[in-house]
Amino acid sequence: MAEADVIVKALLYTHLLIFLAIVQRPSPYRKLWFLPIFFLSLYLFFFQPIPSGFSTTGNSFGCALATSILTASDFILLTDVQTELRLQNDKQHIPSAPLRTRMGWALRLLTSQRAIGWTHEPTGRIRLKPTASRWAFVISRIFWVAYYAVLFDLLNIMMQWNFAVIKGEVNYGGKFGWLITRISFLPCFIEIHLGVSMTYNSMAAVAVTLGLTEPKQWPPIFGRWSDAFTVGRYWGRTWHQVLRRLLTAHSKFVAKKVFRLQSGTSLAWHVQLYVAFALSGLLHLAGEYRALNNWKTGGAMRFFVLQAVAITFEDMVIYLASRLGFNKTTRASKLIGYVWVLGWMIWAVPSWTGPLAKARIGGPEEKHSMILAFYQ
Repeated sequence: MAEADVIVKALLYTHLLIFLAIVQRPSPYRKLWFLPIFFLSLYLFFFQPIPSGFSTTGNSFGCALATSILTASDFILLTDVQTELRLQNDKQHIPSAPLRTRMGWALRLLTSQRAIGWTHEPTGRIRLKPTASRWAFVISRIFWVAYYAVLFDLLNIMMQWNFAVIKGEVNYGGKFGWLITRISFLPCFIEIHLGVSMTYNSMAAVAVTLGLTEPKQWPPIFGRWSDAFTVGRYWGRTWHQVLRRLLTAHSKFVAKKVFRLQSGTSLAWHVQLYVAFALSGLLHLAGEYRALNNWKTGGAMRFFVLQAVAITFEDMVIYLASRLGFNKTTRASKLIGYVWVLGWMIWAVPSWTGPLAKARIGGPEEKHSMILAFYQ
């Protein structure tokens, strides 16, 4: 498909250069690799055309290029990867390893966005790794893909509800009309969850079938919904952690190297928090620009910065509650938390998903449910 070619091209060109930079042995000149990656990404971002009407493709394209720049910045500018990063239970000295070994090591690093199997793996943020046999795992992934495909199709029915609200075909009055209207935007957010899950499980099934990886390298991409009783836990545990390494590496650099804050302090943590969400906002802003051809129409930057504000508010509430003697997490406090997180997302999500959903109306990406069409 032509609309997918642009994303493949962006990832192929930029990641090939990142791969070569990672393969190179430690050197003061290795940082020069960042320049061609940066300028190539900018060229593709501003001059590579996107098929007309495919706003979702444009969004993915912009986000992919922004991710490439952040990846290059982390693995080339901020981190001496061959001396600082290491696979678990791997004692070999990568800088002195032969070219073939370094190439395999670099490929595994680039394809391990959540650092599964690496010493910097965020073990407390990742669910337990699968222990099933190879073929049992593959069969289970195929069933999960089918399950997500059905849910994705059913979600398209709810998406039509959201499109109708945006087009003004459905108007809700009364005291709770505004609430129902905002709830109609949640399917766009859920679509991300289902799309990522379906793609991830498809990749897992293929990789394990071909013997390229083992089942233990594919823990669930999303965390448990039961952990999402604060906004902070939602983003830090329930949501996918694909960008965690990139965001934390840069946020720690800003806190330690730029502001020279002491690690472990509340101020340093909050600086890292806001930098991480600001970078996430910029990354998704790049996607919005390619989808909407406008820097101001979307709401990604506002949405992601507000997540940091919400987490700061939570910290204040939790601190005050602990001062009043409420130090334990109970079922009642979790229930209150779930209501708070759901309410927050209902209020915040439309500012981000609304403009992107509006751009899909009337185009080839205004999808309809195949299941609903069958019964009609």
